Amino acid sequence: MSADEARAVLSALIQAALRAADPVESIRRHLRRIGDVLWADERAYDLRDWDDVRLIAVGKAAVPMAQATIGLLADRLSRVLVVTKHGHSTGARWPTLSAPFTLIEAGHPLPDAQSQAAGEAVCAALAGASARTLIIVCVSGGASALVVAPHAGISLASVRVVNEALLRSGLDIREMNAVRARLDRLKGGGLVRLAQPARVLALILSDVVGDPLDAIASGLTNDPGAHNVLVGNNAQACQAAAEAAAKLGFATHVVTTTLTGEARDCGRRIAHDVAEARDVPACLIYGGETTVTVRGDGKGGRNQELALAAAIAWDELRASGRLTALSNCALAALGSDGSDGPTDAAGAFAFDDTVQRANALCLDPHDYLARNDSYAFFDRLGDLIRTGPTGTNVADVIIALRI
Repeated sequence: MSADEARAVLSALIQAALRAADPVESIRRHLRRIGDVLWADERAYDLRDWDDVRLIAVGKAAVPMAQATIGLLADRLSRVLVVTKHGHSTGARWPTLSAPFTLIEAGHPLPDAQSQAAGEAVCAALAGASARTLIIVCVSGGASALVVAPHAGISLASVRVVNEALLRSGLDIREMNAVRARLDRLKGGGLVRLAQPARVLALILSDVVGDPLDAIASGLTNDPGAHNVLVGNNAQACQAAAEAAAKLGFATHVVTTTLTGEARDCGRRIAHDVAEARDVPACLIYGGETTVTVRGDGKGGRNQELALAAAIAWDELRASGRLTALSNCALAALGSDGSDGPTDAAGAFAFDDTVQRANALCLDPHDYLARNDSYAFFDRLGDLIRTGPTGTNVADVIIALRI
């Protein structure tokens, strides 16, 4: 199988993973309406008991999650607020609504003035709720930056400084969001407390390893007063990719859906795993979210850095003679939301001849890795994965092949 054929296979498996994480289907699997009764999994909400039903959707998948929910409840909603990343609502079509509707696009990964406006809008959407108010909150990854409501005395500039330091620190998302929650009125369950005495039903698309409620979107609805329903996660995406690979004849294994650690270390480990696979053709799938400790002045993201480290590891294995039978190895690493770090790429492809092709262009992969400049490296090779906004967000998927 040629590199172009491997790229085509990886692209098909990526699409299978993204389809499984589709937010509209995720909502439909867990939320249904029969007459005047709304079912969230096995819990029933008789809509006749609620005078006031509000919808708040926040995160990178806010638009499709809101669209699916509005499709069920358009005739009962009294207010709708949708907050998503800049560019993630382009071309969106909305069902006809008689209720007030607000759409805000805000900054990510660093919050901006629109993020603070979104935080104020969420607080306003919670105000005046009564015991006969049902607030449905659609939560997806990215909301930590997209919605900001700092405590009194904390400025947006200070929040940005803290967030930028966190993003460069190498901390995992749970550690970062624990810090963010301390700065904000809505995070750490604050949204639920501000909504009292209303009832809160939260529909959550997880982008955090292990699906911890306190870390997803910095725990906006992590409070005993909320009914939290997990509607989708990384495991679903990985399993769908595995099933698609098996149909193509690969010996397939989902190695983990809890991948964490430094991206470059994970990339090396994955490269060794797939190079040593005994059953060929093999497909190994990893889900989770790695981290990057930024030391250089380059541009990239955790998935691009992981792919670069994998390519270097394959070249070293070949040069050492430890894998003289190394055939075609290929890898795709991407963020399921379509963005990887502060770039326009979702991730990157890596192949066992990536370093050789780079050398032919006088590119030193070790230098690019040292400077955290994986974006420029893969851009020169034409191996960036550009999906655009996918409408979902269930962390990262890495698919490695030995053919």
